[in-house]
Amino acid sequence: MKYKYLLKNYDRIVNEIKNPPIIFSNDLVPFLIKKSSESYFIYQVDFKIINQDVKYTAKKPLHNLHPDCGKIRFKPSGTTSTLDPHIPIVLQELNLSKKDVLCNWCAKKKCRLYILKSCEIEDLTQENRFFLYCCQTLKKENDKIKKANKERIYNLNSKNKIEQHIHQKQQSLENLAHSIIKEINPINYKQLYQFSDNYNKTDCLKITYIYLEKLHRFIEKEYRNYLNVQSNIPYRSIFIREKEITNKLKNVKSALLNSTINDQLLNIVYEPLLKIGTLNIKEKLTYYDFNYCSEFILEIHKLIENAKISEDTLIDCLFYLNFNSLQFFKFLTDTILKNLENSENNIQKIDCLYLSLKCFNQKQRISSLKYRTNLPSVQDQIVHWIEEEIAYLNRSLNLETKQFKIPPENEVSTKFISGLSVAQLSCFFGLLLETEIIKHKNQTDIFKFIAQNFKTKNTDNISIDSLKVKYYNVESGTKKAIREKIMELLALTKH
Repeated sequence: MKYKYLLKNYDRIVNEIKNPPIIFSNDLVPFLIKKSSESYFIYQVDFKIINQDVKYTAKKPLHNLHPDCGKIRFKPSGTTSTLDPHIPIVLQELNLSKKDVLCNWCAKKKCRLYILKSCEIEDLTQENRFFLYCCQTLKKENDKIKKANKERIYNLNSKNKIEQHIHQKQQSLENLAHSIIKEINPINYKQLYQFSDNYNKTDCLKITYIYLEKLHRFIEKEYRNYLNVQSNIPYRSIFIREKEITNKLKNVKSALLNSTINDQLLNIVYEPLLKIGTLNIKEKLTYYDFNYCSEFILEIHKLIENAKISEDTLIDCLFYLNFNSLQFFKFLTDTILKNLENSENNIQKIDCLYLSLKCFNQKQRISSLKYRTNLPSVQDQIVHWIEEEIAYLNRSLNLETKQFKIPPENEVSTKFISGLSVAQLSCFFGLLLETEIIKHKNQTDIFKFIAQNFKTKNTDNISIDSLKVKYYNVESGTKKAIREKIMELLALTKH
């Protein structure tokens, strides 16, 4: 599938901004007149009542073609307000005549007034006209790109082709946005949406970035299921979605700081919180990272709401969220090693490790999500580590007890062939222990007995380690097979 680059006009506008062409005073006037049947300035006046004293602030006027004016909504004509008596004072302060203006109250904020004053496009500064030219050109360009994109995707006949197309668009948008941000060089991402009163080169680059971001967000909303989640999320998307979790994030931070949780664990939990809370312009955040961190905040907030925040519940929550950072892995291994210090010998350590193995294998986690995509799941990390520790202690124990003795040549050991598998043997003897048919406290002796006296159709030598692993991690298929054998035994008792 041949990729068609759709941002040529964006590149042209950026080039015009960086290398302005020679534009005569009225070159852009016909273009802008076509974009609106009316031309007027809009003054925004915000009133504030403090102790029955009315104060107000007035912003610099914007032309009605300015992109920020598209969001303005007026109350119906003739709507009155208790603040109406203050309008003449404002007009006098702004040096405006009542007969030349139209006053409208804001539909959303009752203390906001909009004053409209007619003007000619020719009266605007050349910088203002070029800024509005960029706005209107990019607005039209976005409509064309959206339409072309929809037609292109409609003609694609497979999910893979649509994904490939969307990923290419994301990459193009991301590359151009990065180059524009580099040119603007803002201190923080909020500066990308703030304009000066001069409508200079930087303002034109900012409006180009904003329309580019609008295009990015269009793809994000329309084709959510086809997005490359490893691509960078637009700042506006972060800003909008961040509002939904801001209060929860504050509550989580406050609750954690006021808790008695171990400092090491606290630092681990704080890592994803800071990813969203302290985002700056130099850092990039992917869709995947943002979604994970958002989910992380919501899950921790649930613990706080239910008053269940403790070290144990936090560890379970991190495990459930598949928080597979190396710092969390180290915390878990350090905790296990500390618990092993209370064991008197290697046998007790092995039993303790097997109990930990059982607990970690049975913990719930989200299999489709993990914090670090390049690392194994937290369960795989810790289970593999425990199994290695068990193997090491078993080798040490065998050397200490000289378990591997060479039998005399004339001594022949007899083993019973079992119709059960190793896993089924382990499960069956486990049931005998739990029902006290076999009364013996040392499980290791039972495993040795099975290994020394039984073999299966698949193996002559059953490993003690294998029996232990199967004993602590019984699969559903094994349980079903043993249940069927027990039913056969029950059936035989009826005859």
